Amino acid sequence: MQNVFATVTQLEAHAHNAFGLTENIMIENAAAALEKEVCATGATRVLIMCGSGNNGSDGYALARRIAGAISCSVYAAYEPKTENCKQQCALAKAVGVHVIHRALFLKMINAHTVVVDCLYGTGFHGTLDAHIAQLLFKINSAPCTRIACDIPSGIDSRGAILTTYKSKTIAFNAHITVAMGALKAAYFSDAAKDFCGNIVKANIGVSAALFENCPSFPDAQLLSCNDMHLPMREKKSVHKGAFGHAAIVAGEKPGAAIIAGEAALAFGAGLVTLVETVQSNTARFKMPPELMSAKTFPQNTTAVLLGSGLGRAQYDATEKLLAWIFLHKAVRVVLDADMFYYEKIGSLLKRFSQRVVLTPHPKEFQSLLKLCALGSYSIETLAENRLELVKKFSAQFPKAVLVLKGANTFISCGCGVFISTEGNQCLAKAGSGDVLAGLICALLAQNYSTQEAAITAVLAHGGASQTFAKSYALTPRKLIREIEKLPKDAANAAQRAVAATSRTCSLVH
Repeated sequence: MQNVFATVTQLEAHAHNAFGLTENIMIENAAAALEKEVCATGATRVLIMCGSGNNGSDGYALARRIAGAISCSVYAAYEPKTENCKQQCALAKAVGVHVIHRALFLKMINAHTVVVDCLYGTGFHGTLDAHIAQLLFKINSAPCTRIACDIPSGIDSRGAILTTYKSKTIAFNAHITVAMGALKAAYFSDAAKDFCGNIVKANIGVSAALFENCPSFPDAQLLSCNDMHLPMREKKSVHKGAFGHAAIVAGEKPGAAIIAGEAALAFGAGLVTLVETVQSNTARFKMPPELMSAKTFPQNTTAVLLGSGLGRAQYDATEKLLAWIFLHKAVRVVLDADMFYYEKIGSLLKRFSQRVVLTPHPKEFQSLLKLCALGSYSIETLAENRLELVKKFSAQFPKAVLVLKGANTFISCGCGVFISTEGNQCLAKAGSGDVLAGLICALLAQNYSTQEAAITAVLAHGGASQTFAKSYALTPRKLIREIEKLPKDAANAAQRAVAATSRTCSLVH
């Protein structure tokens, strides 16, 4: 896991006070990190956009460092304002760096191999000026490698992108984002995933261990496949009952329960039973013979999945099922889909306490927050304040584990927030969420803790999707087959998943 921070202001202050790191030292190291990435591209002609503050300082320092070795020019989008920026601008000019005007910059874009964004960094908020939005549109369309200093311009500290140009959301579309000192929460919003590219964490004067070791606690932790603990079977003398019994409730759309049941069995559950409600009709499907069917929960049930394909007309039947679960306090529970529209879910979560995992997508999370009296939010507000709102939910229900699905998945509980970037766009398909719910249920059935089950299932689900990155052809059963292959590659699962992640997953050096 790697630490993620909403802001690094306290980290920088601590580095200054504890280790004597001046702003000039940090600027020089930031410029060195940018230089490393520029040189790695083999660039011969580089354009650098500089702002008026510390991000601009990094850009001018970069220009000074590569001047003479690589042809470079600087476009000063704004005149330097801070003393550091003024000083670095003067030093760059002293070694012969050309500061060019906007018209020339626009003419030169297509002739340069790299463009470096040093406009705003972590201090940006609101919307871009119209002339900057137009400039970014031109750059994003140019045949060049795009490198962002700290945070691509147009993305604020929450990861929100509020500027539109020609009716489309716009920010600097980086191939590489160099994270100065620490990973920022802004990288991991759904909106930012299309703009951050590969994220490279850079040392700005001391090691990450020292830089991050200050009274400021991380706001989240970034997961990797090293945090995935697959349900490998080590003991040789076992029977199916040793691996738990997962009960999947089937409702109006029993196909969802069947998919979840297949996923649960493939992920190690010893037994899987579909519990049919009044409205379910699994007979119209060709039921996999390895899945059992019943009208009530088997007495040896160790985990339950409730909500996948349930239907909102099933809540009367749900009450009877819940009564059974309340009596069997050792049974773990996954709540999915239609359960997030159940009016009594707030009191339900308090009764389930530490034995429940919730798996909403954003629209379901919107309903969940409202029903739990945590506020009414638009989908746009949820997207822009995702980290804050998952923390708000966990503060109210600290023993429950929340798995908020999206372009990146947030896992939140009383002990913190975890972020998984492994999933990609191929998972935007009916049934993908049912697979994930089934995987979590399988691990709970096998006596994983709720947190460990959520983390391992999310990483396995995302890792398996890498085979189909950018594809439209993924189906739930194809996804399950890829999950079944994970144990064969357990030794190098982390490396494979990171190498295959979508453009904006974190490739941290």
